[in-house]
Amino acid sequence: MNKIKVSFFAAFLAMGFVACNNDDSESTTSTDSSTLTTTENTATTTNTSTTDYAALADTFNTNSEAGVYLNPRTGKSMKIKVDPQTGMRTDATTGEPVWRYVDKRTWWVYGGDSWDSQGEAKMEGNKIMYKGDDESWVDYEKRWPDDEKMQKDWKIKIGDTKIKVGKDGDVKIKDDKGKTKIDGDDGKVKIDSSQ
Repeated sequence: MNKIKVSFFAAFLAMGFVACNNDDSESTTSTDSSTLTTTENTATTTNTSTTDYAALADTFNTNSEAGVYLNPRTGKSMKIKVDPQTGMRTDATTGEPVWRYVDKRTWWVYGGDSWDSQGEAKMEGNKIMYKGDDESWVDYEKRWPDDEKMQKDWKIKIGDTKIKVGKDGDVKIKDDKGKTKIDGDDGKVKIDSSQ
């Protein structure tokens, strides 16, 4: 079962932060992961997603076929599939979400909730190891002890907004305007503003 990836969630969350910073006395346009249009001296705001992950999906497909990506727990080659609509990364073989991966060209680890570089890896025999905070080389579980819990059920509260990413990949957002649910299987968005 495909599950929503935290990277999609981060983009969605970023759109919310942009919308929350609305100042009605200025006209603002932003186009990094969303388009925010504010009409001067009114409270009209329009959010439209403009992110297209097709190029990223092509890059990951090419690199996966070349054996560039490694499973961070096993050190074995893995194929990563990127959804061109949401940017969600999944293991092409199992369909499970990818939380972290190692690029063996650079030995950098990517993932977490931002998909930035998360650390450095190396192979010791047939075991993959990671540079720890104290510069020693440790295994995955020692380097990222909270990953298992975070992958299963991730929650955050920002002001009055509550966000939860469930084990099934569904994202639920609750704020003063209502509830929003993003289905982890098909990416469909349901909004309930009847509060």
